[in-house]
Amino acid sequence: MKIAICDDDQTLCHHLEEMLLELGRKEQTAVQTELFFDGDTLWNYLKQGYRFDLLFLDIEMDRMDGIAVGRAIRNILGDEDCRIVYISSQESYAMDLFAVRPMDFLIKPVTEVRLKEIWELYCRLSEKGQGMFRYQIQGNQNRIAWNRIMYFRVDNRKILLHTTDGRVIEFYGKMSEIKKETAACRFVQISRSELVNYQAIEEYRGNEIVLPTGDVLPIVASRRKEVGVQIAEYMREDL
Repeated sequence: MKIAICDDDQTLCHHLEEMLLELGRKEQTAVQTELFFDGDTLWNYLKQGYRFDLLFLDIEMDRMDGIAVGRAIRNILGDEDCRIVYISSQESYAMDLFAVRPMDFLIKPVTEVRLKEIWELYCRLSEKGQGMFRYQIQGNQNRIAWNRIMYFRVDNRKILLHTTDGRVIEFYGKMSEIKKETAACRFVQISRSELVNYQAIEEYRGNEIVLPTGDVLPIVASRRKEVGVQIAEYMREDL
């Protein structure tokens, strides 16, 4: 597991590193850590093509704050696989963090109990993320990782699967079958014919959602309340 820690508090960085390495030893998981003491240095490192599985990122930094780094990771690098855990001394960043889609949020001082919870959450999400959606085209079995799916749209008997890299995959199926397949993942049904991956939601506006591509999908009036409840629940899970 490749882990980066970025905080201008060097003492905190080293303390987190020690706790994570100890967790790795207890869980018999190989852990590699990299420390960064400002956002600029981390961003320059990432631009060279380096990637991390898990990133602990301080929000309040003078040289490129954590929110700016997070947005760059998602929007410039297009990296949706890196799990970001924000670190802060405040709790008032929920809406600012929404577009970055963080995995969790740590309030200073960081305790071993909270760090263990985050470790376990990462492991659960990683196991789920390894799952694949399977579909059939002309008798051939195909599959795609869940985190590569933005949304499904039903068009008569056809399913249009929109991917994060802009492709549209067509195959025959029913919405009821897609809902059953996505039941264990975080998908939100916004209309009779559209089912959206929560991880692909860039912005939620109550009556519509915005995708990373800039596409805007309206939420039908009959589903707005249920969608709002689902998204609020998923946001609480992420904080």
